Formats: sequence, C-alpha cells, structure tokens
Amino acid sequence: MFADTIVAITTPLQPSGLGVIRVSGSTAIASVETIFQPSDGGTVVESPNRKLRHGWLNIEGQLVDEAMLVVMRGPHSFTAEDVVELQCHGSPQMLQMVLQQILMLGTRLAEPGEFTRRAFLNGRLDLTRVEAIADLIHADSRMSVLLAAQQLRGRLYETIQQLQEELIQIASLIEAWIEFPDEDEEFTGQTDCERRLQSLLGKLEGLLQKGKQGRLLRNGVHAVLCGRPNVGKSSLMNALLRENRSIVTEVPGTTRDIIEESLEIHQVAFRLSDTAGIRRTEDLVEKQGVERTKKAIEQADLALLLLDGSQELQAEDQELLAEVEDKPSLIVATKADLWDQELPKWKDSIQSRWIPFSVHQAETLEELEEALYHNSISENVPPLEESWLTNLRQQAAAEKASESLEIAQNLLQQRTGEEFVAAELRRALNALGDIVGQTTADDLLSRVFAEFCIGK
Repeated sequence: MFADTIVAITTPLQPSGLGVIRVSGSTAIASVETIFQPSDGGTVVESPNRKLRHGWLNIEGQLVDEAMLVVMRGPHSFTAEDVVELQCHGSPQMLQMVLQQILMLGTRLAEPGEFTRRAFLNGRLDLTRVEAIADLIHADSRMSVLLAAQQLRGRLYETIQQLQEELIQIASLIEAWIEFPDEDEEFTGQTDCERRLQSLLGKLEGLLQKGKQGRLLRNGVHAVLCGRPNVGKSSLMNALLRENRSIVTEVPGTTRDIIEESLEIHQVAFRLSDTAGIRRTEDLVEKQGVERTKKAIEQADLALLLLDGSQELQAEDQELLAEVEDKPSLIVATKADLWDQELPKWKDSIQSRWIPFSVHQAETLEELEEALYHNSISENVPPLEESWLTNLRQQAAAEKASESLEIAQNLLQQRTGEEFVAAELRRALNALGDIVGQTTADDLLSRVFAEFCIGK
C-alpha cells in the first residue's frame, strides 16, 4: 500500500450530465467526510461497502450539488486500496471546486494513469490487463473493443501463466539432472524434455503468428492512397467516407499534404491517408508533399495504388509500381466508367491483381471495401476468444522467449552442457514474465502508464 492518498476528476472537463471524482488511499474515506453530507444522516465512514449513497456536496458551508457517493474498501477495489467516488453533475467549475477542497485536506493530485499503476503494483492487475484498459479507452472500432475486452478478462495472462508452468517443469528436470548426475547412465529425461520444448515452441509460435493480426485489429489498418495527380485518389477517399472530405478538381497538384480520415469495414478500423500525387515538379510545396507521400507508403500497412484505367501507363505509374512491389499493396483501376472496353488499357502491362473502381458505379465501391479488408486481415482470423499479442512490446518479449527456447533445444540435442540449457530456459522464463509485467523495468512501466489520462 502507498502512504499518500490521491484524487482526480475522472470524467472529461466539459459540461455534461455526470461528473466523477475518485479518491484512493488510506485517508480516502476521511478526506470526503466534510464534503459529502448524507441525506440519511450519519457519516461517510459508516457508508456500506460498494453501495450508492445519496447526499449533498458541501463546500465551505454551501450546498453546491446533489450527489451520490460509493465507498469501495480495499483490497476489494480497483486499486486494492480504499477508494471513494463522488458522482455529481458535470459542471467543470463545480468539479474543480470539489477537487480543490479535497486537495486541501491532505491528498494530492493523481498523475496520469496512477490509479491503474497502483492497481498493477498492488497485484490487482497484470501488465497485459493494464494495456487492455488503455486499448479499451482508445478503441476506435468494434473489433478493437472486443479484443481489448477479451484481454481485460485475462485471456493472454492465463495463456502466459500456462506457458510459464510448462517451462518451469522442463527447467526442473534440467536442474535435477545438474544437481544429481548419474555418470553411469544417460539422462533418461532428455527425450521428454525435447518433446516438451518442441510443444512449448509450437504454442509460442502460434501466438507470434497472430501478433501482426492482433496489432491490426487493435490499432486499425493504415492504408495509403497513392498515385499520380488526377488519377482519382481524392474521389476514391470521398466515396469510401461517404462524404466530400478531400477536394476534387481537374487541376494537378491540388492535394499537397496528407489528409487522414477513419472508417470501419467489417468491424475493423481503417485509417485512410489521401496523399499528394507523385509527379516531377519544380513547386517546392508540392515537392514536400511528394516526399511525405513516399514516406507514408513506407510506413503503411497497405498501399492502395491507383492507376487510371482509361489511359496507358505513364512514367510515374511505373515508378509507383516498383515502389510498392515488395510491400502489401492493392492495385485499383480507376475511372472504370470511361473504359472503352471491359478492361483497363494497361491490362497486359502488369502482373499484379487489380480491381476496378468508379465513383459512378456503386458495385465497384463494395468490391473495393471487400478487397481492402481481405488484403489486410487474414481470411482465417482465429476467434477472439483465443489469446492475442496486441502490441510490439508483447511481441518483442515473446520473440525473445522463443529465441531462448530454440537455443536451449539445440544445446540439449547437442549435449553441450546442461548449465547452458538451464541458463537459456531462465532467459525464456524472464521474457515471458516481461509480457505480464513480472520482470518489467521501471522505465518501460513509465512509458506504458504515460499513455493514460489523469483520473485513470
């Protein structure tokens, strides 16, 4: 438990129907005693656990608002400490008045994410569930909500625990071999250890294979629209958004900076970037736009390359085809309503798969959305009920564990020293501990909690 008591407004500071102030720590209950006046008489300390209590907020002898109070005594609270929440009307001025009054009673303002950090340090949450809370707060699609909720229930934590238990069993066999060697006999458990290591590696590899998909489902797919000027990028973006977000003109170079918007396809978030057209130009501003476009293509999850189907390929088209050749990409043949035939003029010039599109043909928009989804998300997405690695931190730790297990397996097969095998197993165990926060450095924890807002 921590020595000090913290307080924060946990709802946005804007006029709203509800505002919440949270207090956590050993003096949490006492700190609101003079502020909350129960309607039924009595004191705050007498409040039943986890039950709402009606009353009034009293600031310097003035009743300023009708409110509800709930007391959650530790360790059965979010932070595992005594927690008090005041629920009142969401007036920013009134909430600040109440906050200042509580701060005058010996509490201090909570830092960003400090309530959740206390929950973690007090053993109430592991690091995967801490990250799930942040993911749930920032979720921008139905799929990211469901994925965060599944992780918040502890599915990944349980899986890592199971892997750790299996690894400890293998390590105990190796340690026994080291402590009690039998010079006259071969190690009878070697075959069993190798089999168990192989099984463990397979499970870890399964997690890693889903890692990229997990990050896309969590963060959304970043798709960059690229192509030479006037090929139809802005028209395509407006069609996908069902609104006129990008300016559409016949003047080349109209789009000079990257315009970003989001939409949802099959419950997955897609972040679209409409970029400057790629062409040779002496305009300094347009040149910067072209450079930003190239950088965006490098960083994108999917490059959406637009080629005018009513014209032959030009030099800029060929350059862009080479640019996206080794990247996840989708070729879109635009202006399908202007084609002289049923296929674009450059149909025999490229080997890549392409799809038609026209703002005047609604069916091509539906086909485009399907192609966007299936070119980004695997057709065999495992059920969300399974365990997922959802960020780079988790994946890096899992890769480290996998590498150590592979080294241990090779050492075991080569019989080059049981001590070396045991050392690699310990490294793997520590790496798995990093995923759930058992062996995580303080600086990394600080980066994780820095993503939280004050009040959470």
